[in-house]
Amino acid sequence: MRPIMRCCVLWLALLTLAGCSWRGWRKAPGSMTAKAPAAPETEVKPRPVIEPPSAVPPPVASPPAGSAAQSPSGLPAEETKENLEAKPARTAALTPATSAVARPSAPRSAKPAPAPTVAALAPVPAPKPAATAAAAATAVKGCSIAVVGDSLAVGIGVTMGKRIRHYAGASCASLGKVSTGLISKRFFDWEKRLAELVASGKPDAVVVMMGGNDANNAIAGKTAGSPAWEAAYREKAEHFLRIASAAGVKVLWVGLPVMRDPAYAGRVRAVNAAAKQACAAVPGCTYMEAGAPFVDDAGHFVQAKDIGGRLVSLRAKDGVHMTMTGYDLLTRQVLQRLAALGALPQ
Repeated sequence: MRPIMRCCVLWLALLTLAGCSWRGWRKAPGSMTAKAPAAPETEVKPRPVIEPPSAVPPPVASPPAGSAAQSPSGLPAEETKENLEAKPARTAALTPATSAVARPSAPRSAKPAPAPTVAALAPVPAPKPAATAAAAATAVKGCSIAVVGDSLAVGIGVTMGKRIRHYAGASCASLGKVSTGLISKRFFDWEKRLAELVASGKPDAVVVMMGGNDANNAIAGKTAGSPAWEAAYREKAEHFLRIASAAGVKVLWVGLPVMRDPAYAGRVRAVNAAAKQACAAVPGCTYMEAGAPFVDDAGHFVQAKDIGGRLVSLRAKDGVHMTMTGYDLLTRQVLQRLAALGALPQ
């Protein structure tokens, strides 16, 4: 019995050893029956932590002093009413941008800091009307000549400011304003402005050139350029001129030049006729025609004229305004007339 039990135990031991060897043989690399190994899995590595770039803004170059567009030396060939009017300088304050380096809070949530922006230009508030009037009054104190009117007066004022330097002790205040006249007071009131001018500045003389806008506006239902309109406009011009006359200030009213458009030219003739009649009725007012240098021998509109053997453009492309050469030609005649009136030294 014992030999049988020994055989059984030995047999079980052999079976156990054989099973272990079989499992080892199945896992052994390079076995003839082993399948080709699968492609190795991609190694998973921890995501690197990338330091975000600094959020330092590029330097903003501040504009150098006087970097605004400067007009070339000398007089330009042409100017129109949009760019003749003196405009206040527009200043603005820049809010400086702060620079900082963004720090990551966590490896996965770190994001580059947004690029800083420069704050938008904040325009300086416009001065109050009272301050503007006070500044204007200060500007004309002690001046010899004040030029008032619409965009044509602006051109006269610009060139007179240069020409009047030849008269010792004389000065000029260019007060013309684009798109104004005597009819409509919603945008600008010339009667009120003239009263302030003669009360505060008391110039030696006032040069008036206006009516180009009025020639396109009816008066109390009266069609511009009609006889009834002309009479109504004469009353307005006379009331305006008496403000200066009452203050003892001389006035030189410069008539409008001949216009290229025939219909508009007809209405402008009515303006000039009314202004001439108003001037004749008010003491201290002189009317001066502007047409002679700007018409041909027949009195028709001309764009350019032969001056000194050279054809020179005197009128702007719109057929209404003048080139700066034309304004300069007219201004010299205005100054000569003012000197003859005693408003400027001979």
